[in-house]
Amino acid sequence: MRLILVNGVYGATAHFDALRAAFAPDISTEVFTFSRDGATDPDPEHAFDPMVRRLESVVRGASPDPTGASRPALLGFSLGGALSLEYVLQHPDHVSALVLVNSFDRYHLAGIQPGAVPPFWRVPVPIVHRSFIARIIHRIGWLRRGLLHEDATLDDVDRGMRGATAEVSSADLRYQLAHLGLPVPSGQGERLAALAERLPVLLLSSRRDMVVPPFHTDRLAQLMPAARRLPAFEGGHAFFQHDGSEVARVVREFLSASHSLPAVD
Repeated sequence: MRLILVNGVYGATAHFDALRAAFAPDISTEVFTFSRDGATDPDPEHAFDPMVRRLESVVRGASPDPTGASRPALLGFSLGGALSLEYVLQHPDHVSALVLVNSFDRYHLAGIQPGAVPPFWRVPVPIVHRSFIARIIHRIGWLRRGLLHEDATLDDVDRGMRGATAEVSSADLRYQLAHLGLPVPSGQGERLAALAERLPVLLLSSRRDMVVPPFHTDRLAQLMPAARRLPAFEGGHAFFQHDGSEVARVVREFLSASHSLPAVD
């Protein structure tokens, strides 16, 4: 079984290490991350299309026969979930299942208008003061809980910062954040409802997520009644870095039930 893990803003492959270890050896994983690679900022007309085309090359590479039993599943996290949704809306027959973790279809800013987002596109990647920022995140309890998990150690935070700053450039970050201001397409609710009727969809969230609060997952559950929604996990945005085994267990059970993966004894 092939599972493609689709990362979000500041997404580094290291962020999925706990999940990848928990999925091994029966599930082969690959990480897909946002990168500008010369692309221009998205606009409402083309939205996620450049990234959808890039993800399509990975999906087709993982499964040369997209209509066969070897189709990969997608697990989209945060902004990567929004990209995964856009991908399966365009190519529903190319994947076997979709898992969304603390994600959204379009980012609703809870009172902040999308037009206010562009100034934040210029936030620099914190390379110079990485360790200092890691110490701040670790020492401020609500920040540590909202971004990671109550039990996150300073090494956990610093390792995540190292991965992000090593893999994500300022240009990549601006490109990622530019996708947050995209408007909701006309008829999006109907499209999502039909998608969940056609493709197995699992929705996962965490209680203390301060980046993509649970109401985003609540909204997806309302738009996709056929999707399976699990009770919220404890922890913050990247809670799976600490609950990798439990998240892998529920995802494995979901894939098995949706006939995407043989049952594991």
